[in-house]
Amino acid sequence: MSQKPYEGSSRRLVLAFDCGTTFSGISYCLLNPGEVPKICNITRYPGQEHVAGASKIPSVLCYDKQGRLRCAGAEALLPENVLNAEDEEWLKVEWFKVRMRPKSMPSALKTSTLPPLPPNKTLIQVFADFFRYLLSCAEKFIKETHATVVKRWDDLLANAVFVIGHPNGWEGTQQSMLRKAAIMGGLAPDTPEGRSRVKFVSEGEASLHFCLREGVDRKGFIIADLGGGTLDFSAYQVTGVKPLQAEEVAAAICHLEGSTLVTLRAEGYITHKLRDSVYGAKEHVKQIANCFDESTKKTFRTENDVCLVPFGSLADKDLDHGIRSGKLKLTGTEVASFFAPAIKATVDAILQQIKESKIPISMIYLVGGFSASPYVTTQLKEQLAKHKISVASPDGQTAKAVADGALSFYLDQFVALRIAKISYGTKYHWKYDSNNSEHKKRSKSVWTRPSGEKLVKGGFRTVLKKGTSVSKETEFRSGYGGQVTRMEDIDNVRLDVRAFYGPGSPPEWMDLIEKRHVRSLCTVTVDKSIVKNIAQRSTSKSGGVYFWYNYDLIINFGGTEMTAQILWNEGTSTHKVERR
Repeated sequence: MSQKPYEGSSRRLVLAFDCGTTFSGISYCLLNPGEVPKICNITRYPGQEHVAGASKIPSVLCYDKQGRLRCAGAEALLPENVLNAEDEEWLKVEWFKVRMRPKSMPSALKTSTLPPLPPNKTLIQVFADFFRYLLSCAEKFIKETHATVVKRWDDLLANAVFVIGHPNGWEGTQQSMLRKAAIMGGLAPDTPEGRSRVKFVSEGEASLHFCLREGVDRKGFIIADLGGGTLDFSAYQVTGVKPLQAEEVAAAICHLEGSTLVTLRAEGYITHKLRDSVYGAKEHVKQIANCFDESTKKTFRTENDVCLVPFGSLADKDLDHGIRSGKLKLTGTEVASFFAPAIKATVDAILQQIKESKIPISMIYLVGGFSASPYVTTQLKEQLAKHKISVASPDGQTAKAVADGALSFYLDQFVALRIAKISYGTKYHWKYDSNNSEHKKRSKSVWTRPSGEKLVKGGFRTVLKKGTSVSKETEFRSGYGGQVTRMEDIDNVRLDVRAFYGPGSPPEWMDLIEKRHVRSLCTVTVDKSIVKNIAQRSTSKSGGVYFWYNYDLIINFGGTEMTAQILWNEGTSTHKVERR
């Protein structure tokens, strides 16, 4: 529990959204001047008012043929809406979060296997609709729970902070898309001030904050957030008690191998199993797969189990294909095969982080909805025990780990050091060295600057290397510059910041980097009018006049978002432009 009273001068609302692949939840905090913040949960949603203390709703939206949103969340599962969806042919949109994954994130999942998006709707628009719906749920609950808020809601919303959790493997591109969706969904206005009120935290770091509040081992530990879409792994150690602080000790890992893929594998297997059955039609298979997802997947325990998937009535029977009294029979070995890739990915990721960690790790904390599976928990305990690694779950409802932890992230800021997950750099022209064999290989790319200096094109300059410890204050700086023979030849400065995803350290040459291992993150631009102001006149050794200018690229992580800045000196003043 955060013991530090809120120091602001006026009341403020903070909302944390855990927009999950299969289920989503909201936590909130009303910050009152001089009072210790208290994390609260939305526990009553439209469509499931009868479920006491329900802190999550399905991540589902239903659209009509014109692409208009008709219902969402638990309301989409109400009998009347299910009937309306059939009669009016509404499109049920689910698992849409998986579509936002970075191209750099490998997965056996093909986009074509995902439920389609509604007509004339982009992914950002779907997220915007869902954010708008979550905000309406939060407004209704908070107004009903806190009487003093009713008349002041508009004022609170105008200054509210929104913290959105996302998988460890998501980067600046995904954060930018989510921010656009949040603004489009009415969370904040599209202004610098409004955009600054939409903040992000990785699901791993959010889960850390949740675990620290619940109490964890202070030595090296890994938090495994096993969710519907992704498996996120984060390794930490506690480095301070008063105030409480933690440091990341290995780069975070993210695999697209969550519980939805277990269901997809089950659906594929059932399709093949019933291919010659009267129950092999697509709609029957889909129904059986949905029933597997709701029941069998959640209760499966061992490979010795005989699993029955209830999907129909007593009259439904096809003994040749294992169907009796409306139940499909599956062996425990068959069901275990659906889980196997996820369990292997989890064990491999944990062992990889232990290997890369700066300190010994012997404890794993499981959070996330998928970790509630008794089979997953048992398998992880058995397989990791061979490596003398203990597995446990923190106290409290771990399904709330991301939403509660995202709020704690905003309030407490426990993490002092993070580990860079990837390397960052830019294209670069290296100073030509005639004794360097790599330079000689690229002799056709050598060119001469107005000053007479020879450079070789096609280089890659690393500014921040993967595995580096990064604090909020740390800046990673590299110098750049340009030369022209005439002042009128000066153009805008454009510096493209790139991410390297390949193994090891980035090569110094672009032609040695596979295309799939490098991607542009953002471009920082300085207007040519500014460049002209900082350009200096000089004379080359041959007597020619030229103009030169220098500037620095600075990469830093003021929190969980990467920012890139170009910094230059103009007279006695220092100036900068920034791009997130």
